[in-house]
Amino acid sequence: MKGFHRPGIGLVLVFLLLYVVYTFAPALLYNMAEKKAGALSPADSAPVPSPSPEAESAPPVPAESLLPNFLEGAALPGREEEESFTLYDVATEQVFTVPAEDFLAAAVACEMDLSSPPEALKAQAVAAYTYYTRQKGSGQVKGADFACDSENWLVYVPQSAMQERWGEDYEANLSLLQDIVGEVRGQMLTWQGKPALTTYFAISSGSTEAAANVWDPGAAESCPYLQPVASPGDQLSDGYYSTSSFTVEQFQEAALSYFTEAALDFSGPAESWLADLEYTASGTVKTALLGGVKVSGGDLRSAFSLRSACFSLSAGEDGFTFTVRGWGHGVGMSQAGAVFLAKQGADYKEILAHYYPGTVLTSPA
Repeated sequence: MKGFHRPGIGLVLVFLLLYVVYTFAPALLYNMAEKKAGALSPADSAPVPSPSPEAESAPPVPAESLLPNFLEGAALPGREEEESFTLYDVATEQVFTVPAEDFLAAAVACEMDLSSPPEALKAQAVAAYTYYTRQKGSGQVKGADFACDSENWLVYVPQSAMQERWGEDYEANLSLLQDIVGEVRGQMLTWQGKPALTTYFAISSGSTEAAANVWDPGAAESCPYLQPVASPGDQLSDGYYSTSSFTVEQFQEAALSYFTEAALDFSGPAESWLADLEYTASGTVKTALLGGVKVSGGDLRSAFSLRSACFSLSAGEDGFTFTVRGWGHGVGMSQAGAVFLAKQGADYKEILAHYYPGTVLTSPA
């Protein structure tokens, strides 16, 4: 919208004000977030997405078990009327094909609360369409384009599951999804003429992360648009702060269960077991020494079931406590950030340009 671009000073002032607040009042924000988040356990770091508007305590995240493909990407599809996707459902162990519009409506339902601003939902729809179009023809999973888990509302669910969950709200919710998808039908983000790797996640630490810091060092060259951008509105989101506590025994058990190949040494004082944390500019733990062995922040996140790899640690003989900021891998578009920008007046095109700088939004011919 015009207010987002001209004059841009309005949004800049909002960002600056938020940064001041987060710098000088972290304790206040922490307490607010804790009250909103409720009694979510560390195991809820990858919750089943909850698309019903009243379920706000567990923001959804993408299926991170399906690692992004940093290959060159498919050619732009020929936008035919009957475009479709072929999926493998890990819940039913079946391979099936669905029309692109039906798939995209389900993908948005799996990813975002439907009470989100329409412009944020449109941004999610374009990002999902781009991401999964890039996977088309890969045949990586059981001969399908990609996998889903319909039982846990990951990537795709059939309309029968929507009807069962939404009940009397089914018709209204489905109509909303169809309208959102219809408004951005066939639009995708491209990089050098091919679908971009438009990854997304729930909540950032206040800044998104570079793909090269999280997954593939070569991503800085192949996906230069996956770089850190400011996302300060995330810090007001439900679930922004979380804590995870372990006794000494639980810490050892989790570490040894995950790092089975590493010769971890826990003979020293407990406070020395996890040391030399190296942080990125966005606050993500890039590497650390665990039991004397260098490991990645992403692996630490997985080992201890943390919501993100953006954490600080307090440790001692009584145990360990991780204080975590954000939710998800941190690369690409923050869904909470998209909601925040939409509420500030940004449209979906501006949201996408913010989180995937340098990409080009294309429309069907």
